Amino acid sequence: MSARVGRPVSDFDFVRRIGDLSTGQRLHFYEVLAHQLTVVARMIWSDAALDDTAKVEQMKWLNEILHRVTAKVYTIRLKTHEWTDEDSLIAFGESVSHVPALGPRVGWAIRQSYASVT
Repeated sequence: MSARVGRPVSDFDFVRRIGDLSTGQRLHFYEVLAHQLTVVARMIWSDAALDDTAKVEQMKWLNEILHRVTAKVYTIRLKTHEWTDEDSLIAFGESVSHVPALGPRVGWAIRQSYASVT
């Protein structure tokens, strides 16, 4: 995997950084993250170094993360229930644990999203 894609999620102080954002910034962060994760899907699909089985496996777990991110946007916007940023990070980590090669790409999306709102 190319170093330009990013580092694993574990080296970004997600809970503190996202927790320090205003509600509006947090909402925007998760909206941008959803977009950036679609870019990650394109990265995976066009990665000539991955065979089709690896692409499908990474995209399967990426889809799970994307599902959680879009649900988080809904939860923040409508204030339906408590869903902490730590809960989100744990969920992302669970998905990445199934396919560790996805970690750097998810880390890239998180960093890009955070940079766009700060």
